[in-house]
Amino acid sequence: MKKTIRIVTAALVIICVGTFVFAAGQQEPITAAAGIEAEVTFWTFIEIHQKFYESMAQKFNEENPKTKLVLNTSTIPMNQMHDQLLLSLASGKGAPDFVDIMIRWAGMFYKGNPQYFVSMSDIVAKQGGVMHPERMKTYTDPNGNVLGLPTHLGAGVMYYNKPAFDKAGINVDEIKYYDDWVEVGKKMHRPQENVWFTAQHYAFAREYLLYTMQKGGYMIDPKGNVTVDQKPSIDALQFIYDTLHKHKIAEIAPNGSIYDPAFFDFMNKGGVLALPHAQWYTSRFRTFMPDLSGKIVMRPLPLWRDSKIESASMGGTGTAITAQSKNVDVVKAFLEYCKLSYEGNVLIATEFGFDPPRMDVYDDPRVSVPDPYFQNEVTMNVIKGVLDNFISKPVWEKSTDVQTEISRDILPEVYAGRLGPATAMKNLAAKYR
Repeated sequence: MKKTIRIVTAALVIICVGTFVFAAGQQEPITAAAGIEAEVTFWTFIEIHQKFYESMAQKFNEENPKTKLVLNTSTIPMNQMHDQLLLSLASGKGAPDFVDIMIRWAGMFYKGNPQYFVSMSDIVAKQGGVMHPERMKTYTDPNGNVLGLPTHLGAGVMYYNKPAFDKAGINVDEIKYYDDWVEVGKKMHRPQENVWFTAQHYAFAREYLLYTMQKGGYMIDPKGNVTVDQKPSIDALQFIYDTLHKHKIAEIAPNGSIYDPAFFDFMNKGGVLALPHAQWYTSRFRTFMPDLSGKIVMRPLPLWRDSKIESASMGGTGTAITAQSKNVDVVKAFLEYCKLSYEGNVLIATEFGFDPPRMDVYDDPRVSVPDPYFQNEVTMNVIKGVLDNFISKPVWEKSTDVQTEISRDILPEVYAGRLGPATAMKNLAAKYR
């Protein structure tokens, strides 16, 4: 999908004497001259991201009518977009002004090829430390330059089909630890009735990474060391295997993916009762599982008994400015408004429905509102409650290949029982060291 819209905004390439006004009343000078007309291109692989930027452009237009910008937006299939981006960057021509980079490729781009992008450390520093520091690490190059801005916090949470638990006489708020969660699962998993307690999948290695980080480990640690053969990683993979084969509380999602239409249909009919995933998965519920409206509740993840880490990042898209852009000041100011400003983060919550990475907006009454889909609970309060015990996945140049191999090769083999978790991860670590 490709769309061109024209926006008029003095906040992008602003009037010489003008100022950028933040929600808190702070004013930051913008240095670009007035009257510039710039054409800017943006690539993404998610249509709702495209719609967000178009909406933000229109808000800019309403607030700052003095400078003209032409915004060309394109939504391109994920793999194709990242391949196309790499080719255009390597050839030195054809790259967009700014682009969404999915976390699977973040290490390859931000850590392996930082020369292709523009540092945004200056505009991040202007915010005074309100962006979640763990999330910002994902989009930072080896020299400490921020090359991407997060779309959301991406915090892992647990989704429960609450009426099913109520019917079984189980209070989801009393599920504190993963061993409690497993015991509940044994009572509620009814495969003979085609009702699963939970689902596992290998389209992405997100649940494995989530459990590993909650245990205090990493796939690749913050120093760039491959650590998939360490105890937290092996234990996390063994836990997933056990849900399938030892405890028998899980089934493999159709086509190995909880993003597959067949899975959405199955869960929509009440076939899955508990699902660990990111806060941003709320958009999948609303879009693809309408019959669960008013039934699903969001809760913090259970804890491992030897760890206090309540949540970790799952997925994540960072928006970057390419070095090929001829309108760096324009795009910087636009992204500052969209993804760093107070108002921008409020809109990430209210228009996207995502957990904003700016920590000071969770008390805003526009953010902390009841959500009818989730039993009229204030779901953002769940995220607010885990901010102090949240960690994010470090990314390095090897991350793309390591995670791809885990998803494509290791998880299907381990889940099928053809390969043991310890052996699989030790072999993988040896390959990438």
